[in-house]
Amino acid sequence: MSTETKSSRGAKNAPGMLFRCDASPEIGLGHIVRCLALADELRDSHGARVAFAMRNSALGCEMARRHGYPVLQAPHGEFDYADWLEDALRQSEAQTLVVDVRDELLRSTLEGLSAKRYRIAVLDDAGERARGADFVFCPPVPQVRRANWNGFKGKLFVGWEWIILRKQFARDVRARERNGRNLLITMGGSDPANLTCQAVQATDELGQEFCGTVVVGRAFRHHQELQAVLRSARHRFKLLQQVEEMSAVMTEADVAICSFGMTAYELAAMGVPAIYLCLTPDHAESASALAESGMGWSLGVAGEVAERKLAEATEKLLADPALRRKMSTEARRQIDGKGAERIAEVLLGRSGESSHAAGILNR
Repeated sequence: MSTETKSSRGAKNAPGMLFRCDASPEIGLGHIVRCLALADELRDSHGARVAFAMRNSALGCEMARRHGYPVLQAPHGEFDYADWLEDALRQSEAQTLVVDVRDELLRSTLEGLSAKRYRIAVLDDAGERARGADFVFCPPVPQVRRANWNGFKGKLFVGWEWIILRKQFARDVRARERNGRNLLITMGGSDPANLTCQAVQATDELGQEFCGTVVVGRAFRHHQELQAVLRSARHRFKLLQQVEEMSAVMTEADVAICSFGMTAYELAAMGVPAIYLCLTPDHAESASALAESGMGWSLGVAGEVAERKLAEATEKLLADPALRRKMSTEARRQIDGKGAERIAEVLLGRSGESSHAAGILNR
């Protein structure tokens, strides 16, 4: 196992937190972005000592280090997952493990760590693994409601108030009325399926005038194809790359087309009506919860969405100010961007958590 000599801020007797997540162009950046937002809140607002445990994830390790966090990396090749995690907890002197992965980590591993008095928190996961946690934080998506939580001995927190976003999205956003011509296309940090080009080509068929802004993240790998599409487009699109203050870009948008994930929640917090394209059926099911709550429209799995259907949905939303206003109000009402603050207080035992525990039963 390799580690860093640089330590995160916080006194030696401050609470210790270890985050288990990864990031890559293939799996996207949503997990690391979410974990960094919570880690920053724990460190900067509460003085916690924070470290990250990551597998072969060069991009994720770079991002964590840039935020000032030590990184403990898994060995290359085969290794014992449970032994590695326990060793990482000992090395980082952490009492709490925050898990945000979609790999083979087992429930039994988490239960074993919990039995050794480590506190386990799982983010946005209703699978079997979550049953081994002390705390589970989830949005109110169908998968969470459908899951069998009988016998779960931890505390379950379900609701839009538990969505973790970066601090730039935890701000009051005023209702705005513009001409409905500002279209934002943003597919997250990596966009492995190149939905960006799909969205540009579809909206380029619109008859009405609009101002298009395309944002691509640091792990985007389809630059040549995108440049070719933009050069041949009839409409003019402005291209932005590796934007740090996405909230400022979103503030200018009347409508957005995005890949479902962290970006969808960020747009909701900024009150931007959105059209969701989904990479998987699981993502489509989660996106349906935002659509049913009136925050945006989900077109389902992107590979099954015809360009004409995407163009028609975009055209309709751009042309209807009353509908945009309603969606914007609903989104801002439900997602306030302060989930990281709430979760940090729960993990540190500083919150009246009982009113939110087992929230699935009341929603």
